[in-house]
Amino acid sequence: MRALCEDAAMSSATERPTPPPAVSIILPTYNRAAFLPAAFDAIGAQSFTDWELIVVDDGSTDGTEELVRELRQKISRPVVYVRQENQGAYGARNTGLEHARGNFLAFYDSDDVWLPHHLCDCVTALEQHADVDWVYGACQVVNHRSQKITVPNTFYQDGQPRPFVHLHRRCEGDLRIIEDPRVIECAIQYGLFSGLQNSVIRRELFEHRTFDTSFRNEAEDQLVVIRLLANGHKLAYLDRVHVIYHEHESNSSASGSNGQWERHRQVFSDLIRGYEKLLAEFPLSSRAARSVRRRLGREYFWSMGYSLLWQHGQRDEALQMFRRGLRLWPWDWRCWKTYAVSWYRARNAAKRGTSCSNG
Repeated sequence: MRALCEDAAMSSATERPTPPPAVSIILPTYNRAAFLPAAFDAIGAQSFTDWELIVVDDGSTDGTEELVRELRQKISRPVVYVRQENQGAYGARNTGLEHARGNFLAFYDSDDVWLPHHLCDCVTALEQHADVDWVYGACQVVNHRSQKITVPNTFYQDGQPRPFVHLHRRCEGDLRIIEDPRVIECAIQYGLFSGLQNSVIRRELFEHRTFDTSFRNEAEDQLVVIRLLANGHKLAYLDRVHVIYHEHESNSSASGSNGQWERHRQVFSDLIRGYEKLLAEFPLSSRAARSVRRRLGREYFWSMGYSLLWQHGQRDEALQMFRRGLRLWPWDWRCWKTYAVSWYRARNAAKRGTSCSNG
């Protein structure tokens, strides 16, 4: 099959074509009507034109159905609308998988924006490299309110490459095919930054697999990659921005505030639960299992214990998280130092509280 990258859109179609399209785009949405016009514009502007769009309305109450009916008239490719009771983003993606007919899958987050080359570059890479199952590009993070770029390229932090960029890879033009045996450990410890929204994936990877709907945030994005890597599937990336990721108050990656405290706690809790489940249920190598324990130790100690609980005055619960983290990974002297200082401060604060109440 040849990748279709013409500038002109294919002929108008309101029903599903035969044969199936190359790509099924799955767009789950819940009360995001304000973002949908830009999403439809970005999808319609793709230089790759052999696709179908499956919009899964996860129980919206903001007029999403009427808006989709209007927007679909502006797109010359098939648009399938499915409405369901609220099941969360992963439940909506599973519904989209049930309706998908394309050889490749692309997951669109309704509040992000694909750049026009996204599908073309990724599908071309997959078609030209049969050993690659998942191709992704970088994101650029933009504050939705101010339109200020906060992260120019998610593959880099402060101008320095993320750890996964240093993994051994086979270079085929602009494509970097990861062939390092340490890829699973890197994915667990640091991430590969291969989110669903910036990827195109072979459909057969999900023929006998669905997303875990017990997760309500991006934790499952990380876990599904690790499971696929453990099953021998191969990832590749293009070091070019493919997606504009909008940072705003209603997504879990927005900068923290008191109003976001519970949301962030849910994110960390899901991540911890996911890695514990991975360790208990999935056959990992000893090196990978060790990496999971190290990651869990870090999440318990620093993410839940220090950044979330201690910094918000939840001292007793923070100390419990510190101890859990140290039991899982006791080989970081910084954790022991932080725990000792925190325990001392909590003990003195408790003594002062007792003295004040007695006085």
